[in-house]
Amino acid sequence: MGAEPEPPYERPHLSKGFLWGTVPRDRLGLRPREQYSELAVELVLGERVAELDLERRGVVLETGRRIAWDLLCIATGSTARRLDGFDDAIYLRELPDAERLLLLLERCEHLNVVGAGFIGCEVAAAARLRRCAVTMFEALAQPLQRVLGAELGAFLAEVHRQHGVDLRTQTAPSSDLERPAVVGVGSSPRTQLAAAAGIAVDGGILVDELGRTSAPDVYAAGDATRFQSPLFEERVRVEHFQTAQRQGFAAGRAMGGAEAPFAEAPWFWSDQYDLNIQYAGAGLAWDETVTRGAFGRPPFSLFYLRQKSLIAVCGVNDHHTVARARHLIEARAKITAQQLADPAFDLRRALP
Repeated sequence: MGAEPEPPYERPHLSKGFLWGTVPRDRLGLRPREQYSELAVELVLGERVAELDLERRGVVLETGRRIAWDLLCIATGSTARRLDGFDDAIYLRELPDAERLLLLLERCEHLNVVGAGFIGCEVAAAARLRRCAVTMFEALAQPLQRVLGAELGAFLAEVHRQHGVDLRTQTAPSSDLERPAVVGVGSSPRTQLAAAAGIAVDGGILVDELGRTSAPDVYAAGDATRFQSPLFEERVRVEHFQTAQRQGFAAGRAMGGAEAPFAEAPWFWSDQYDLNIQYAGAGLAWDETVTRGAFGRPPFSLFYLRQKSLIAVCGVNDHHTVARARHLIEARAKITAQQLADPAFDLRRALP
């Protein structure tokens, strides 16, 4: 059951292929609608949940309808952070937001983008590919600085400027902007239902490596959660599709009695102009970076290390390196900075 009237769909396309025109609306779905019936899944769409009612084990919808449960999974996702004074802006989270933005791009209106994170950068790139004028505001010194670091952020800043984006860093826009605005300044997990039911919440719904919450027979999955990662040995919250999908698989298996923890390295991608940016890791703090290839001349990759251990990688048009480094992270392989930096060294040789 979910508040949106649409069957489940792939949100990454909303800031990529859907805006470019390469992924039409009828190709957004996770699976054909008839397959849900074939799998004995009942879709209750367009109805918001008002209460989980753990004591009587019956979810209560806003319409008053009650749906009984034996096992419950909370997958409420996240909501876009709002900015004061930008109530009329587009916050790109759901299909109607993307459809509204697409109309603006098709009219080729001058677009203001607030926030140079992944959503902001992808929207700016899509707008420029349609020859719209774009002004992008970022509070930090570089785009994507918190996740990728200042050096790679500066590279991406130059890419956007070379493609005609008026990028203004360390700048907060005025709320009286005359042109349409898209705001992408992060997200917050939707934890209200869980918290109201007395389930443990701290920066997300707290779950273990199997997706179990603090309440009996209640699981949670996706970016509403902070899950215990056996790989990183700490709780992490990741806002990207692949992790929501794969950690959701682990929760679903556990609900079905097959306990296999989610112990993978999170992975995501971003398409901007002719660049495919892939990242593997959980966005954890690092104390050293190592470059493989000629920095700024794709293909190249940047490795992130903490106490000499590889914890993340970001590749620019370099998906093979990211895939191999991801295996290294998951295997907790021992590898030196010199080996990482040497393009002649086959990363697969470091696997145990």
